[in-house]
Amino acid sequence: MGMTNGSDMISRADVGDLAMSLSDEGFVVRIRGLPWSCTQEEVASFFSDCDIIGGVNGVCFTFSKEGRPSGEAFVELKTADDFKNAIAKDRKYMGHRYIEVFKSNRSEMDWVLKRCGPTDYDSCSGCMLRLRGLPFGCSKEEIVQFFAGTNPHVLSASHQQTLLSLGKSE
Repeated sequence: MGMTNGSDMISRADVGDLAMSLSDEGFVVRIRGLPWSCTQEEVASFFSDCDIIGGVNGVCFTFSKEGRPSGEAFVELKTADDFKNAIAKDRKYMGHRYIEVFKSNRSEMDWVLKRCGPTDYDSCSGCMLRLRGLPFGCSKEEIVQFFAGTNPHVLSASHQQTLLSLGKSE
């Protein structure tokens, strides 16, 4: 690979080598430090000088096991130059928060998103309730009966927590 003049920037020669090595795994970055309320549009704006595959919809957030935003996301970029520009955003600020940008690949992104990516409750429209402290033996049917008249859809039920959609569900 080419020399980088002592900085963390990727040289033009390095970008060519990088393109060859990453072409099968895509040009993917993992970002960390996002505000929990961050939107796909805000991430796309942060990477405004990069061409994101899928545009705004190409920003893939990860979630905790409770379904809450983790503050991390993956972004797949179209070219090695876009990848270089994205990596250069490491520790730049989005609002008052600095964002960390890490090299990643399609395999890592797919693996993480299968475990921490969007779930069935992300596609629900309407209100969402998270129920806690339910009796140990409480069943889905009892929850539905309790919320009768609201057209509830129980998305996940365990003795620890239940996710409930009170609106249309895909």
